[in-house]
Amino acid sequence: MESPIAKNPFLKTPTASEGRISASQYDDQAKVFSRAFQILTDAIGKRVFPGASVAVTDSGKLVALNSFGRFTYEASAPSVESNTIFDLASVTKVVAATSMAMILNERGLLDLDMPVAGILPEFRGADSRRDRVTSRHLLAHSSGLPAYEKLFLHASDRDECLRAAFSVPLKYDPGVHAEYSDIGFIVLGAALERVSNEPLDRFCQREVFGPLGMAHTAYNPPASWKSEIPPTADDRTFRRRIIQGEVQDENASVLGGVAAHAGLFSNAPDMATFAEAILNGGGPIARPATVSASFRWALRICPA
Repeated sequence: MESPIAKNPFLKTPTASEGRISASQYDDQAKVFSRAFQILTDAIGKRVFPGASVAVTDSGKLVALNSFGRFTYEASAPSVESNTIFDLASVTKVVAATSMAMILNERGLLDLDMPVAGILPEFRGADSRRDRVTSRHLLAHSSGLPAYEKLFLHASDRDECLRAAFSVPLKYDPGVHAEYSDIGFIVLGAALERVSNEPLDRFCQREVFGPLGMAHTAYNPPASWKSEIPPTADDRTFRRRIIQGEVQDENASVLGGVAAHAGLFSNAPDMATFAEAILNGGGPIARPATVSASFRWALRICPA
């Protein structure tokens, strides 16, 4: 696998002449981040998790890149490396879905205050409150939809899973209560795909991961990546196998591995690239004004 900072426009490759992440600075990470590294080491020793990969940036420079532990608790398991690729689970909501929403909004294709039912008529139902749910509500987890439902128990494919998500009853009036919701983001993902007329994975590869040089970020990672991905679960009830190299989230699995709430895989350097881009105004994927507005979405909907 290539260097984790190769072809990365935001994390500067160390060079002697420029002094960016010189060998001495890079080696100093053990001292500068000793407390943080010790917390991770202690957690692994207490079996909180078997391994971790860490990247830290400062002003566009990668100032720490380290890894700890193994893929599993077995002593014979592969060691976690800086290039190790993880199932990002709900971080997918930020990196893929929110980025896609920002881009579509910036291009005038997604009105955040338009009722979702105007994009997805299937979302309408007998409850008139559903007509008031907007994309902004979904992004802010204040749509009134519940946190989670085991849609996968009654859906055998993507279409059935989406139909089930569209019919999940509201628990609250839109905009009055914040409850972190996978269901809300499943609905949001369907709306984003309907607006863009393109699957999430294809859109995000072209508009987010590609422009940022995130070469180790993808939905449904290729088989060649499997040895670089730690297993996430021993699923004895649903898929009845060790889950490795495929999304652990069952709803996302039934959705074909591509969803707004889960499904993305990546490594620490790529995530540092994404974070650095957002912290520095969003280029080249979005304008600074769009990124600034995104930070205010939740507060505008549900201050509590």
